[in-house]
Amino acid sequence: MIVLAIVIALIAVLVLVLVVNAVRLKPTPVTDPLPQSDARGDEASVARFQEMLRCATVWDLHNPDADRSAFDDFVPLLQRLYPRVFDSLELELIDGYGISLLWKGSDRALAPVVLMAHHDVVPADASEWTHDPFAADIVDGKIYARGAVDTKCIWAALMEATDGLLAQGYVPPRDIYFFSSNTEEDGGDTAPHMVEHLKAIGRVPYMVLDEGGAVIDNPPLGVTGEFAVVGVAEKGIFDAFITTSAEGGHAAMPSLKDATAKLVAGLDAVQQNPPAAKLSAPVAAMLRELASHGSWALRLVFANLWLFRPVVIRIMKGDPETAAMVRTTYALTQLEGSPAHNVIPKQAKATVNVRVDPGETVDTAFARIKERFDEGTAYELAEVSEPSPIAPFHDDPAYDYLRRVIHSVYPSAGIAPYVQTSCSDARRFHRICPRTYRFAGILFKGDQRNRVHGQDENLDVDSYVKGIGFYTEFIRNLDALGK
Repeated sequence: MIVLAIVIALIAVLVLVLVVNAVRLKPTPVTDPLPQSDARGDEASVARFQEMLRCATVWDLHNPDADRSAFDDFVPLLQRLYPRVFDSLELELIDGYGISLLWKGSDRALAPVVLMAHHDVVPADASEWTHDPFAADIVDGKIYARGAVDTKCIWAALMEATDGLLAQGYVPPRDIYFFSSNTEEDGGDTAPHMVEHLKAIGRVPYMVLDEGGAVIDNPPLGVTGEFAVVGVAEKGIFDAFITTSAEGGHAAMPSLKDATAKLVAGLDAVQQNPPAAKLSAPVAAMLRELASHGSWALRLVFANLWLFRPVVIRIMKGDPETAAMVRTTYALTQLEGSPAHNVIPKQAKATVNVRVDPGETVDTAFARIKERFDEGTAYELAEVSEPSPIAPFHDDPAYDYLRRVIHSVYPSAGIAPYVQTSCSDARRFHRICPRTYRFAGILFKGDQRNRVHGQDENLDVDSYVKGIGFYTEFIRNLDALGK
């Protein structure tokens, strides 16, 4: 009986601890909030955005003979749309087509802020679109165009915010560099060269804000309402080109030692033995913040990760989107075998696209591939980029400032850090600026983020004009940013 009483008492204590932790899990408050913003764009702002979208800046890094006329036209277009901006700020072209605009602040001894986007876009097959991808038509309150979300909306909103503040006679307290790359989609050199330029002139940024996270209206875990997710890190990336070799022959006499058989066996072993999943600090913080806006059951689980962490990880591993948040991923993207259906080739080739989780390295992720193939296998790596460091997101003046600006424009939205699973130019700036964040201050509704690079990319007009307000407030309140 004594043992039973002890067990019951321990269970009661455990339940009490779980309940108390769940009750105490509240949304993180925004300290020293900024005044609520009513800044917005207007119809003229939207018309200028449409003109940008109609300039088909599709960049092909691997084709030196590609038509660059749209890029030749883009800066003159901006100068026509925003004469006050280009008369007041200093323009410098990076690698011919990358855009750097310097707005000099009142105290040039302060480290500058970099606000980023990119104006290159991926190709769009008009036959697959409901609307012409470069007509920027407005249908049912949405602008349909390649680049509407990724990421001319950011660049256009930055130009609108700057133009509006210049008209009011505003001078920022510190230098602001507006940078837009022409080679982001292909992972080109424009952003690295901008980083080298800033280093060379001794203007290392205090804070960098690029694309990545955004305000969304369909957050995970069944949470309702708007939620702002701020990228504080991004996964590394590399492509592994794998070639297996063996004697070729007739398909009537196959062997498990054939090049194709060895390739398939190795690839299957990679897929069947994924790396261990884990909750990094920003992912755990994101889940806790989401849960604080969610149901009682969510709060009970995520307020007690010390107990439920294995269960949470198991659940997240079951969905491709959430699985990508908790471990390195290996995606088989290309296969090459025999040119004939009845010939066993001497060589078989595959490409595996690897996204490396923060906390790992390219070397450790690549070693996991090599251990699944025999010693005669050949490898080549390309597009290699290590995972970024994790930007500070706890009690940091830059992150806190970003939260305050978000709250001033989206007062009902939750705010949380997250790890970006795709790549951006932000990873280049982490080399010189620890406070590099990935966030578009624009509401992306429904499946709009999923349509990036796909069919019928679109953005709500209301979301765009409100996004102008976000960048206006970010610039206007820079006095509140740390020194």
